[in-house]
Amino acid sequence: MPEIAAGQELMLASWQMQPNRWYHEQQKLKMFPAFALLAVSGEITAAEGVLDTQYNNTYGIRIALENYPYALPKVFPKGWTVNPDVRHRFNDGSICIMKSTQWRKHFTVAFVVAKTAIWLGKYELWKRNGHRWPGLEQPH
Repeated sequence: MPEIAAGQELMLASWQMQPNRWYHEQQKLKMFPAFALLAVSGEITAAEGVLDTQYNNTYGIRIALENYPYALPKVFPKGWTVNPDVRHRFNDGSICIMKSTQWRKHFTVAFVVAKTAIWLGKYELWKRNGHRWPGLEQPH
């Protein structure tokens, strides 16, 4: 798993959010070469790929981009199921990487992948330490 860069590496400047946003999104997503943007009828609707964790597990991920970039994308497991006891998930099966009120339109798909990698790292620890979520938490 690549190191997660801080700050601006995973965000777009205002000039990058103009008509060629998807070009800049694709450039940022190259930080995670196992991920690709997916299109239906010429419209980008999702990103899919895999992430490896510190315990050498590989997790498939699908990021649904409905109303993107104006709403937080939904992150779904692909080919696996989140343990139903974990608190940081939603009823629709998606995982909670952040609160929707924290989302900003200059965040990128690569940013979502990075946040998902952090979530998976914590999930791996949670499974091994008696179901205690490591680190700080925010109420849902």
